[in-house]
Amino acid sequence: MNRLAAVTEGLRPPGVYRWLSRAHPESVRRELTNAGWTVHLLDGRSIVNAPQFFDRCAQVLAFPAWFGHNWDALADCLGDLGWWSARGHVLLWDQYGILARGDPKAWGMAHQVFATSIEERVRAGATPLYLLLRGAGPADAPIL
Repeated sequence: MNRLAAVTEGLRPPGVYRWLSRAHPESVRRELTNAGWTVHLLDGRSIVNAPQFFDRCAQVLAFPAWFGHNWDALADCLGDLGWWSARGHVLLWDQYGILARGDPKAWGMAHQVFATSIEERVRAGATPLYLLLRGAGPADAPIL
């Protein structure tokens, strides 16, 4: 069983999880791509506030031009992701704790928007979305 079988095989429901693996991001990308999933690597080392978070999400997730760089627009884009064709989506956010320390309010909103958007995707029957948080940071999410 591969290290991400809990995700790709649906053994864990879509959600926001702390991921304790030290696997190299490119090996994670290969593993998920081979399973028909998209993986988006969000390097949190330079994300210290909401505007930087929006910019990086827009870039990494290839948001459409209409993305408004605010929490509502983030929720709208996460609810869609129709521009990606895949069995599911994983956003691996390395060093998420940097935003949590630099801008706790933005961290709280980011966590909330992802969690809510993922729940809404489940209710709508959309392709699964997982947010995997890796590195030191708040333990607000269950461990995968």
